Amino acid sequence: MLPLVSIVTPSYNQGRFLKRTIDSVLNQDYPHIEYLVIDGGSTDESVSILRQYGEQFFWRSERDGGQSEAINIGLCEAHGDILAYLNSDDVLLPGAIATVVEHFRTHPKWDLVYGNAHLIDEADRVLGNYPTAPYAFDRLLQDCYICQPAAFWRRGITDRIELFDESLHYAMDYDYWLRIDRAGGTLAQVPEFLACSRSYAETKTQSARLEVYREILGVSRRHADDASFSQYYAYWHHRCHERPAGWPRLLRWLPECHWWLAYLHRRAYRLNVRA
Repeated sequence: MLPLVSIVTPSYNQGRFLKRTIDSVLNQDYPHIEYLVIDGGSTDESVSILRQYGEQFFWRSERDGGQSEAINIGLCEAHGDILAYLNSDDVLLPGAIATVVEHFRTHPKWDLVYGNAHLIDEADRVLGNYPTAPYAFDRLLQDCYICQPAAFWRRGITDRIELFDESLHYAMDYDYWLRIDRAGGTLAQVPEFLACSRSYAETKTQSARLEVYREILGVSRRHADDASFSQYYAYWHHRCHERPAGWPRLLRWLPECHWWLAYLHRRAYRLNVRA
């Protein structure tokens, strides 16, 4: 019997993209999919779009505590053997689910599978490819190379590590991948392109970069002795050269100022931990 694949879409005021996301799931050629859309009480056209689909999938529209809570609400409702979440501005590529199921079937010890993904803009134009890489824990601490919409995992690993951390608003997926590894799970890259991740100015990761970097540092420290130097480097490069305000911008004229700030930040953290 084919395994049930449950996909959760958390959404809030994403009406301009929502139909494309939904259709990318409903148009899959795999016959055993459970789809759940958890809308946070959108005030745009999202609810009217959801109503157009009738009873083709489960959906609800109520105020919630944000993306992580919405994902968890959906996962608690889901019955699938294989789980995933797909944000309401991303899309699955044709045949993605069947490909994932086949990989899990032929590799029964794998707990999480992730594939390649395209980066697309608001008009679905391909901007490039997400920089994925073969799995290694130390490499993941350097950079999150697992593209979230192209990642799927077995229910068994969720039963072991439980749900997403609702205190996180940006790095909840990064935290989840690291938790799977620390729980002894097996993560594996597959070569196929499975999804498209949308990149545009209003996304949370683009519009709140400082908060993203702070959460990544916190998550990395939680699962390892410390975050990698590359994570500190990215944080201070953003503060010195990309963020439009703040005192670090005053140091931009100093050669490699962000490198030295990253070095001092990491050293101070390690000294504080040892104290």
